[in-house]
Amino acid sequence: MNERKTLLTSDSPLCPVQAFVEQTENAIYFYLFYIFGDKGKNLRACWVCNCREAPDQLDAGEKISMMPKGCFSHDPQGITLDPEKLMISWFPDGDSAALLCGGNIMAIIPPKAGLYDFPGFARYAVGQNRYAWELDAKQRMYWMERIAESDRLFESTHIRGFWEQMQRQHLQKLEEFFGQHTGYYAIDDNKYPMRAVIEGQKNGVTYGITAFLSIFTQPQIEVHIRGAEQHRRIEFGFAARSELAEHVKMQAYNCFMALAKYIYQDRTFFAHGHTNTWEGIPGFPAFLFINARALRGLEAPEYGEFLGDPVNLLWAVPVTQQEYDFTVQNGVNAILERAKNLSRIHIFDGMPKFKL
Repeated sequence: MNERKTLLTSDSPLCPVQAFVEQTENAIYFYLFYIFGDKGKNLRACWVCNCREAPDQLDAGEKISMMPKGCFSHDPQGITLDPEKLMISWFPDGDSAALLCGGNIMAIIPPKAGLYDFPGFARYAVGQNRYAWELDAKQRMYWMERIAESDRLFESTHIRGFWEQMQRQHLQKLEEFFGQHTGYYAIDDNKYPMRAVIEGQKNGVTYGITAFLSIFTQPQIEVHIRGAEQHRRIEFGFAARSELAEHVKMQAYNCFMALAKYIYQDRTFFAHGHTNTWEGIPGFPAFLFINARALRGLEAPEYGEFLGDPVNLLWAVPVTQQEYDFTVQNGVNAILERAKNLSRIHIFDGMPKFKL
């Protein structure tokens, strides 16, 4: 009887994902269990080690399969791991994790796991197969650095004074942009992690810009965007002429609050050119997100870098149904070519921003 024994479990600090380690008489596996609400569930598995003598070839039917001879580097008779030495480390996207034993990497299920039959990396794997891929010395060093950085980040967020320091830093950057802030709105429902919209005014324009989203990276962006480290940290921003702001700003802030949750609940991301429908501003049923770093001359706070990554401000531009449909069909570059004034595209004035 191949009885399963759970050695360790851990819930993601950000996403509805649970990591766990299971052992049978055959092998030890590292799992990530994804919950998608009404959309269903998904399980990713990565082999860690065999617990008894290896078979000659890949198993065809066993649910807890063993790595065959010639495809692993540990004792051919099998090994076990001390549960007391096991630890699960989450990456800053909350969507991927690593298993360590005594400080050594045993297995990693990174963001790209699941693509092209890639199950993840394992310390003892040799070559590549459907159970695990080899983790060479260069990759091991790279992932150890990422694990150490991620551990420091998550540990820091639970140290007294961390969020106060982040608050001061974000306020400083935003006040350098629009002067003394005039409003502060919590959008985190008093739950971890802290999130807010900070408001200010200058030159007859009211600005509302999120704070603290960029502390963590967005899930899945590494799967879909090349050079994801340039895009994975974001803040949302909304701007409107001050005489209009009181009537529309809370719709934008409520949208930011919903999207901050949605990114991690649905394991998704936002970047330049993405859209989101939001029935809040009459005549403008959606937002088009424009990355201030993508358009020369478009104003934005000067964030600098956080943990080596740039912080991207995505301006939420209200668009009409016609503008939304055009963007979905033709892409962001095509709609931007029809902008009336690129330098003020982000400032809502009650009028469409594009000539269609």
